[in-house]
Amino acid sequence: MQTINAIYDGNYFKPTEPIPVEGKYEVLITFTKPIVEKDTRCKRILKHFGTWDDEDVKIMNEIVEERQNFSGSREVI
Repeated sequence: MQTINAIYDGNYFKPTEPIPVEGKYEVLITFTKPIVEKDTRCKRILKHFGTWDDEDVKIMNEIVEERQNFSGSREVI
């Protein structure tokens, strides 16, 4: 059994790494978590806080990006 990561866009699956097999295979598709777009996540966070200046928003965007990159690049065990 081989496991690879992919993103489902609502119509198609796009592998995020090379597929390690050739030929026809029976597959099991597991939907692990929805992808929340960065803009949507930031808007959701900002509505719970007061007015932030541009520097605060920049820092928050960097944190969101780091967290997204961290969880997206981990190997599935």
